[in-house]
Amino acid sequence: MAVTQPDAAALLGALLASEDDLLLVVQRGEITHASAAVERRLGGAAPGRDVASLFHEESREKLAAALAHEAPAAWELQVCREGEGQEPVSFLVVPAADGSRILLGRAPARDEAVRIKEAAITLTTALADIARELATKGAELEAARAGLEELGRHRDELLSIVSHDLKASLHAIRLQGSLIEHAETPPTAAQRATIAGRLLRNVDRMTSLISDILDAALADAGELRIEPQRFSLGDVVAEVVDTVALIAADAGVQLRRAAAGAAVVDGDARRLYQVVLNLVENAIRHSPRGAEVLIALEAQGARVRCSVEDGGPGIAPEERAAVFERFQRRGGRAGRAGLGLYIARRIVALHGGSIWVEAGARGGARFVFEIPAPGGAGGDRVWT
Repeated sequence: MAVTQPDAAALLGALLASEDDLLLVVQRGEITHASAAVERRLGGAAPGRDVASLFHEESREKLAAALAHEAPAAWELQVCREGEGQEPVSFLVVPAADGSRILLGRAPARDEAVRIKEAAITLTTALADIARELATKGAELEAARAGLEELGRHRDELLSIVSHDLKASLHAIRLQGSLIEHAETPPTAAQRATIAGRLLRNVDRMTSLISDILDAALADAGELRIEPQRFSLGDVVAEVVDTVALIAADAGVQLRRAAAGAAVVDGDARRLYQVVLNLVENAIRHSPRGAEVLIALEAQGARVRCSVEDGGPGIAPEERAAVFERFQRRGGRAGRAGLGLYIARRIVALHGGSIWVEAGARGGARFVFEIPAPGGAGGDRVWT
């Protein structure tokens, strides 16, 4: 259907009155007509105004190309919204018969633009939160994977250590049994005592190894318990020294005790015996023949301190904290599966105390633990 001249005039009038459509009629770069939307959105477009002033400088070269184009075409141009910066608008640029150019475009409604901007900000924030959460979960998964790998290595190491230590004790027991079986004459009383001592020590070693494994599992599960009573820690030390006397003699190591004060504590005598025994056995293992292991007790007001110092090479400062971790075998030498010091730390902690290792006075390692004295700091704690 052909559009008559009155129809065209009516259409132009409607577009010029539009609050949504951006209509500009341009002649030789100057505005001749502008719609109400241009007046409202772009800060006015009086006749005779340079049309380029309505557009951002980045779009002015493109605007010039659009005005020079001889065929209708769509152009995306950046308009300058008054007080609000630039905004992209797609214009249909139509050349008229009189050489003028008609630019018709529609900018997003203000409310719609605000809504889109807010939605974009919300979406960006949500995506950033998701990215951070994914990064956190990724780090957690990586840490869990590394932990599982380390646990697998510890498991393999533990199996290797346990099998080695058990085999060593069983081999020693078998050897003593073989000596008895193939003896040409009945053993003397002294020989029987020697053989019996070796058998019992190896049985005790296997029992201790199994107990360490079970106690470590209880500690990991939070099920390690103590049964407190009042006693002298000096009596526990004396019992330990009596227990390891033959081991020390075989190793050529001298045991010496020193005490200052009553060293009375409220605690689990069996568990603290376990701690002292572990420290003394470690000290014997890491001391050369002819060396001395010193076990010292000292009551210091609200605390009771026990220390065991060996005659070995000592422990470097950067390695001291690690010796109380699981499966740590000091110097790589045979021990009790690397669990003894880990269990000792947990037992001392249950007594409200602390344990550490430091340099000894003679260059060796000195293991020290402190627990509260009765009525001292922590002495009235609730036991578990």
